[in-house]
Amino acid sequence: MLLLLGLLIYWLFPKQEELPVLKSVSEFEMSNVHDGNYRFDKGKIKLVSFFYTNCPDICPMTMDDLTKLQEQLKDENIFASEAVLISITLDPEFDDEKVIQKYADAFNADLSGWKWLRATPEETKQVANEFQMIYKKIENNVTVHNTTMYLVDEKNQIRATYDMANTSKPMDREQILEDIRSLLK
Repeated sequence: MLLLLGLLIYWLFPKQEELPVLKSVSEFEMSNVHDGNYRFDKGKIKLVSFFYTNCPDICPMTMDDLTKLQEQLKDENIFASEAVLISITLDPEFDDEKVIQKYADAFNADLSGWKWLRATPEETKQVANEFQMIYKKIENNVTVHNTTMYLVDEKNQIRATYDMANTSKPMDREQILEDIRSLLK
């Protein structure tokens, strides 16, 4: 009777489903402000965030959380080898290489697995459109943008989205880690 009950629970209990494929992203290339160009191609899991260095709140809070995530990925021995962080500026007119390098340094970015990218405004718009990232530069060097980060699998498919950090809530690093682990299985 217990065996039958156990089997019944196993078959009827909802199983955790794989992360759905939300959208495919085309390969692209952007300038890696620390080291030539970066090709966004297949092969590794990528957590993609968009930012701009003049952002007064959400971007720096998110980068602080990404610094913590970087350490967690290192602790699991998957940082750089299997999973990378990608940060793409939405304001390439102001965020030149030196500005972004200084910004990355402020967050102790390990450049082996955290890539800081920029391109022309037109190329940035194309890439942002791939991710359905909506943004607009307004007065006083302020860029308004949606606050979504994207988990991209090794086949360049968006598999999950997450909220960036804000004043009332940090980003959900534990959920991101769990989803990365799921994709590595």
